[in-house]
Amino acid sequence: MTTIKATVFFEKRFWVATFERMDGEGYAVARHIFGAEPTDPEIHEFILNHYQELNFGELREIQLHIKRMNPKRVQREVRREMEKIRETARPSTLAQDYMREEMEKKKKERKNRSSAERQARKEEQFAIKQLKKKEKHRTH
Repeated sequence: MTTIKATVFFEKRFWVATFERMDGEGYAVARHIFGAEPTDPEIHEFILNHYQELNFGELREIQLHIKRMNPKRVQREVRREMEKIRETARPSTLAQDYMREEMEKKKKERKNRSSAERQARKEEQFAIKQLKKKEKHRTH
């Protein structure tokens, strides 16, 4: 059973949506920036047509307790959850922590990659200098 939770909120200048996916494999979060305030039909259209394009982070294992519930109770809980989201207008802290960790991980990868590229560029320039020096020495 897969559970997907979408939260749309205003962050600085843009409207942002977080999509939390929980299933038997684990927990993952994706983020999408809408820009202008999306209407309900726009969000519905986005989920139907562009959900596959979302980049969910790495799966994190969590314990899922699946139990059968009365449909009316589920409706009540969904309504309460929606009211709570309207009050706070922020994604859950689990999703925030997850996104923060993903951003830090990507930042470290980017730093490592850029430092390796910088080092390779220096070595390449040094090799070019050495070749020029040898060429200069040979011609005289």
